[in-house]
Amino acid sequence: MINFIKLTIACFTIWVSTALLNALMAGTWLAVYSNEYDPWIQAFAIVFGCTLIFSVPAMFIFWLVLLSARHNPLLFRLLLKTGFIVSSLSSLLLFKLHMDEVQGQQLFLILFIVISSISSIMLHHQPLKSIIKNKNQGRA
Repeated sequence: MINFIKLTIACFTIWVSTALLNALMAGTWLAVYSNEYDPWIQAFAIVFGCTLIFSVPAMFIFWLVLLSARHNPLLFRLLLKTGFIVSSLSSLLLFKLHMDEVQGQQLFLILFIVISSISSIMLHHQPLKSIIKNKNQGRA
């Protein structure tokens, strides 16, 4: 039960750190290259909020994969693939939403979403590895 809580917390921190990384990159990009957002903090806040809201289904899928494959020796590779797929699918929403504020910026914003997702998963490699290692030692 303790490892379930640790894995859930790890998934939550991956979600929040992905949103922060995306907000830093995309917020800076929009503040510099978009005419809609003058102050950087406004662009950062909007991107951070939108990332958290629109990535909820993707993080739910990621969390289910994490919990169901936690005994898989190739877990980290599976999580990277899952993160890439769900972030790519989530970012396709930018093409479907016709927002004048990001017209012409979608390609860069999609790239930032995928990069932040993969980076966040990679930053959590060691904590995930230690949680899984502790779980496997408990079973032996």
